[in-house]
Amino acid sequence: MAYSRREAPNCDWCPYRRNCFYDLLGTKEARKAWREMRLANSFRRGEVVLQEGALPQGVYVVCTGKVKVYKSSRTGQQLTTRIESPGDLLGHVSLLAAEGPYMATCETLEPSVVSMVDARTFRDFLAKFPQASMALIRELARDVRRGENKARDIAFKSARGRLADILLRMMQGGRPWPIVAGIRRRDLAELAGLTIETTVRLLKEFEGDGILRKRGKDLLIVAAERLRAVSGNAA
Repeated sequence: MAYSRREAPNCDWCPYRRNCFYDLLGTKEARKAWREMRLANSFRRGEVVLQEGALPQGVYVVCTGKVKVYKSSRTGQQLTTRIESPGDLLGHVSLLAAEGPYMATCETLEPSVVSMVDARTFRDFLAKFPQASMALIRELARDVRRGENKARDIAFKSARGRLADILLRMMQGGRPWPIVAGIRRRDLAELAGLTIETTVRLLKEFEGDGILRKRGKDLLIVAAERLRAVSGNAA
């Protein structure tokens, strides 16, 4: 299915609006223009949204679902660098750099809706609404901070703490407990900067400690506060 206006969710009604670029635009005029120029597409799990090596076509926003971002080696090995959630931008760094193709592939982890604005329209939008440029700078600053925090965690946090932190970030609502759904152990390992063997061992330890339970490919977080304590982020 191609991108279309019919598929684009209503930003004003979106439950993820507070996490989105849209909410940073400031004025009614800018938000109205953003709503009207967006196209959107629905993706099944495992579909590619952006392909590493392709030329940038526009800027994308995750509206629903989750998207993993990974880089590939010449031998076909993959390294997952981050997981994007509703409200997060995709492809904006490569588009703004204007110096080459996408440097990573974006693939859905679950059924997802992704909006896009083509490159020329997006640049015209930034020129017309200066506050949108400031909103984009804030998004870029957040990306930089996330990268710095990840580097810090790899340098100073224990393996248990890093994995606990990734599980907390991936956790979503569920009954009777929050759930980490459908993510491969390999992806968890790469996000935490661990080997698969270490990740599997730690998950078994968390299960033995009564912090989580396995349900098929999903992980039920039955003691979220204890997991936060392990991650070093206890309130």
